[in-house]
Amino acid sequence: MNIRKFSAALISVCLLTACSDMNSEQNENTNVTTAFETAVTSAITTVETEAPVEMVTDDTMSVASETEHAVTENIHTYDFPPEFYKELNEIVESYRHFDYYDISMAYYDIETGLSLLINPDKHYFSASVMKAPYMLYIYRLALAGKADLEEKLVYTEDFKREGTGVLKDMEPDTEFTIEELIGYCLEESDNSAFAMLRKKFPEEGYTEYIKSLGVAHDDDSKAFNQPQICGETALILSKAIHDFIQEGNPYSENLHYHMTHSRNAMIYGSENSEVVRKYGWHGGYFHDMAIVYGERPYLLTIMTNLDLLEIEYREYCIFKDLSQLVARYSGTLAEKDNDGDVIIIKIPKMEEDEMTLPKDPYMLLSVLNMKLRDSYKSFEDLCEDMDADSAEITAAMEKLGYAYDEKVNQFAAVPEEKAQE
Repeated sequence: MNIRKFSAALISVCLLTACSDMNSEQNENTNVTTAFETAVTSAITTVETEAPVEMVTDDTMSVASETEHAVTENIHTYDFPPEFYKELNEIVESYRHFDYYDISMAYYDIETGLSLLINPDKHYFSASVMKAPYMLYIYRLALAGKADLEEKLVYTEDFKREGTGVLKDMEPDTEFTIEELIGYCLEESDNSAFAMLRKKFPEEGYTEYIKSLGVAHDDDSKAFNQPQICGETALILSKAIHDFIQEGNPYSENLHYHMTHSRNAMIYGSENSEVVRKYGWHGGYFHDMAIVYGERPYLLTIMTNLDLLEIEYREYCIFKDLSQLVARYSGTLAEKDNDGDVIIIKIPKMEEDEMTLPKDPYMLLSVLNMKLRDSYKSFEDLCEDMDADSAEITAAMEKLGYAYDEKVNQFAAVPEEKAQE
C-alpha cells in the first residue's frame, strides 16, 4: 500500500456524527482516526506516525501535530471491510489522474446513514448536475399548486442553446408542456428546455428552496453564473430527490422515470440494481449524481475536474471503477450500532515540486499544456527547467497527432490534411 498517499501524505479517515437531515453540523465529540489505522487494521500494519494528521473541527480544518490526539478506537460504527479500502487504494494507484486532477466521491447508505466522502471539501462547477434539483423544485411547486405541468410553453429562437439537447434542432414556435420540458432536461440534459423552464420559474425561488434543504455554501444554491457542487451538497440534493421519489406523490413516478432514462450514464450499480441519475459535463468538469436502488439502496456522486486532459474511455473508467467498487461492497457494511457516521478520505494532489512528467502520453499531453499555460513561456523553457528530453516529448506527441504551437504556447492537434503531407 502506498503510504505516501494513504497515511503520511495524509489521507485522514474521520468518523463523525452526522445529523439525520444531512446538514453540515458536526458533533462536538468528533472521533478522528488516521488513515485505515482503525477502519482497516488488517490491511495496513505500518503507519508513519510523525506526519501531521488533518482533523475536522466544528468550524475549520486544522492540523494536529501529535498523531496520538487523532487516533481513536471506535468500533461501534458501520464501516466497509478492509478489502474495500485495499481495492480503493489500488484504483487510486492505477490512475495518475489522482496526482494531477481533482476527483471527489460522495457515498451515503440510506439504510444506515453511513457516509463515505473522498475529497469532500473540493468544489466543482456543477454543470448539468444541477438540472436535477431544479426539476425537483418545479415538481415541489406543482405539488403546492404553484405550477401547472400541463401548461404549454412556446419554444422560440431566444431559447436556443448549443450543447446537449434536441430542442435546438426543432422548428421554432413548437409548443411543449412543462412536464415534457422537464423530461427533456432530465433525459437529454436539454439546455434549450432548461432555458425555457428557468424563464418560467426564476432562479430566486430555486435558490430559496435549495437553501431550505440545508446547503451550507451559497454558490451551491445557484442555477447559473458558476453554480458549484461539493460532496456534502451532492448528498443533500440526492437525498431530497430520493425522499421525493419515496413519497409516492402524484409526481414521484415522473421524476423516477425521467432520471432512470437519463443519457450518458457514468455511475454503475450492481447487476440487478436500478440507477436514478443525472450527469454533468462542461469544460473538463465531469460528474454523475445517482441513487442506486438494489439490495441496499445508496446515494453516490462522483465529481471530477480533468481540466485539459484528452477525454476518452480511460477517463470514464474512473467512474466505472469507483462505482463498481461501491456496488460490490455496499451490502457488506459491518452491522453494528450506527449514529450516521461519516468517513472522510483525503487524497492530496502532488505538490508542484513533486510533479514529474508522466509516461502515459495522454496524461503527458495534459500536464505539458497545463504547465505551459500556467508556468512557462515556451516549451524550451519547460524542458530546460524540468531537465526533460524535448525530442522524446515531441516524438510522443507526434504519435498522438499533436505538435507544439509556439504562437499559443500549447501542444495542439495537427490538422488532418497537414498530418498527411
